[in-house]
Amino acid sequence: MNKILLLLVTILFVACDTTTKSYVSISGKVSNSQEKTLIIKNDNYTKEITINEDGTFNDTLHLKDSEKQASYEESFYGVALGQVRSFSFLQNGYDIELTIDGNEFIYSGKGSENSNYIKEKIELSKEFMNIQAYFSLEQAAFDKKLAEAKLAFDGVLDKYKTSLNTDFADAEAKSNVDFYKILEENYTKQNAISSATKKGSQSPKFTNFENYKGGTTSLDDLKGKYVYIDVWATWCGPCKREIPFLQTLEKKFHGKNIEFVSISIDKPQQHEAWKNMIAQKNMSGIQLFAGEDQSFAQAYQISGIPRFILIDPEGKIVNANAPRPSNPSLETVFTELGI
Repeated sequence: MNKILLLLVTILFVACDTTTKSYVSISGKVSNSQEKTLIIKNDNYTKEITINEDGTFNDTLHLKDSEKQASYEESFYGVALGQVRSFSFLQNGYDIELTIDGNEFIYSGKGSENSNYIKEKIELSKEFMNIQAYFSLEQAAFDKKLAEAKLAFDGVLDKYKTSLNTDFADAEAKSNVDFYKILEENYTKQNAISSATKKGSQSPKFTNFENYKGGTTSLDDLKGKYVYIDVWATWCGPCKREIPFLQTLEKKFHGKNIEFVSISIDKPQQHEAWKNMIAQKNMSGIQLFAGEDQSFAQAYQISGIPRFILIDPEGKIVNANAPRPSNPSLETVFTELGI
């Protein structure tokens, strides 16, 4: 009888212990920040967590029931402390301890492995996810870079795989395979294209693009000066975020041997939106509208914007994928060129 009773108690204890909570517990501490609110959100959920005077915080997140989630993608959340941001993977039942020190987010506790994997994957992506950079390499260098990418991405996935959400882990494994396949299958063709826009090559040209200030402008009109080109569109958020940095750069190098050219690749029906944005944001430099002529963007194989291109006074390419205005290294590039 006593053995049966002990068995029942054990079963009840285990059952209670493994029941998934209908919320996420999150606590931690913030250091080296004056922010008083931590925001956790995705498209379907937002939670603001108050940070105490001593930097600690403790709260619960009542997320959509994990069992009813349409897919694992709904478990991705942005975590923001003012302008400092991170990404996390959260599901009910997790017990997250989050330490934030300046720009560093450190996750621990039940379920934290998913967020830590995302964190490491993002860091690797900075080095290995620039597809165009692979295509500019010679065959031996490409093979070496691809091998390094495989070792890095597969390595971090293997490190966390057994503790990741199953659907998430499977999707990441497939994503890695697809990435390697894209590189391998497109290398020969894209390398030939990349060779045509490598440093020192004569730049593809644009001709008679509409100028916001009136008339038209062609690349040949700008010979004799360096040309820093911003290929953008009014609907592109990252493009708009670069505008203030570009304006600052234009002021700093005003009167120097360089022209700043912004080429909108908006669809023709967005023509008025293009004009309105230039006026509203007081955009300077040479503002051009490509309209139906997308040949310049196609020649540079532009698949993502903003894209920045630097051309020398003879019309030759200095950098077909130049640093963004927000990148401090760009000023160093200009200075070293004697601009």
